Amino acid sequence: MASIAATTSFALSHKTQFLSSKFPDTKFPKFHSFVSLNFRQLKQNHRKFNVVKASAPGLYSADQFELTSENVDKVLDNVRPYLISDGGDVDVVSVENGVVSLKLRGACESCPSSTTTMKMGIERVLKEKFGDAIKDICQVYDEQISETTVEAVNGHLDILRPAIKNYGGSVEVLSIVGGNCTVKYNGPESIGSGIKAAIKERFPDIVNVELTN
Repeated sequence: MASIAATTSFALSHKTQFLSSKFPDTKFPKFHSFVSLNFRQLKQNHRKFNVVKASAPGLYSADQFELTSENVDKVLDNVRPYLISDGGDVDVVSVENGVVSLKLRGACESCPSSTTTMKMGIERVLKEKFGDAIKDICQVYDEQISETTVEAVNGHLDILRPAIKNYGGSVEVLSIVGGNCTVKYNGPESIGSGIKAAIKERFPDIVNVELTN
């Protein structure tokens, strides 16, 4: 671009000298290369663009916020479209002493992978924006299970039974002894992993889930 500007400027300058020698009594205006002028204008516009771009921080900028319920809710607005697309949502229950309590709603609450949703998505975004101000992020439920029984676990698995049935499978809790839960299950292995996660997530007393045919 610079070489084109120089060539154009050189040609216009010589044209002016030629006309002046032919018509000495006439004053001709000084020519400027339009290429040179446009090149300078492009450089100015580019500098302006860079200034605007640098002054507009986005969601994933290095800026961090004060840890309040309002700010947590604002940051979560950026993950809500993904949750809503799966039929769920997330609410801020409380923010106290660095502990953020959240409640997953809809399909996200009952989904066996809700722990992964919390760990890999929501927690990552919150820790990026609030840093060390966050001490812990907890998931809470509408109802707390006071007793771990076969009936209670079977009732909780009702959320998975439609999907299991679609694959021609079935699930039933047989026994709970200490921290061990035995479940009779027929169906895809991937859903079996979801059953284990769903039970242990909702019933902290259960530390081991054994699937049997």
